[in-house]
Amino acid sequence: MSEYSEFFLNSSSSVVQLELLEISHPNFTKTYRIVRNAVNGVTVTLEDASVETFDYYPLRITGTETRENLDFSLRIDLGDLGEVLPPELDAVSSAGGFETKPIVKYRTYRSDDLNAPLFGPLVLEVKSFSFNREGSTFEAKAPSLNVNKTGELYKIDRFPMLRGFL
Repeated sequence: MSEYSEFFLNSSSSVVQLELLEISHPNFTKTYRIVRNAVNGVTVTLEDASVETFDYYPLRITGTETRENLDFSLRIDLGDLGEVLPPELDAVSSAGGFETKPIVKYRTYRSDDLNAPLFGPLVLEVKSFSFNREGSTFEAKAPSLNVNKTGELYKIDRFPMLRGFL
């Protein structure tokens, strides 16, 4: 049985699934490490064996599709009241860095085992931001890897030996 199945089928009711986000961009002043459901924050061991602290921010994470689907995305409502993301996006704008999209890494951990992720990291790109009086909303989707053409077209005018014999 996988560790993920073990968590849902055999764990105690006092053990919760912690949802963690890591939001980064080369022009941000820092990498934001956020936990959704641990008010005092949490210190975890990442998959590369580094130890990082994730701070609590009020947020809502809504997943679309299933995690196994290539169209999977997360809608994240961050209750930052304009204190976190707007200044960072201003820094990106002044540096001319909008060609590079911000990256969101999504992980889940068991509250009783912070030594390895239960799920993740799932690396997503932020496609758009919107702001209102309650905070910031953004959607993070899987990177579009098949947008550019790759390979070489084999046409008769470039490769005449492809023409069949009559």
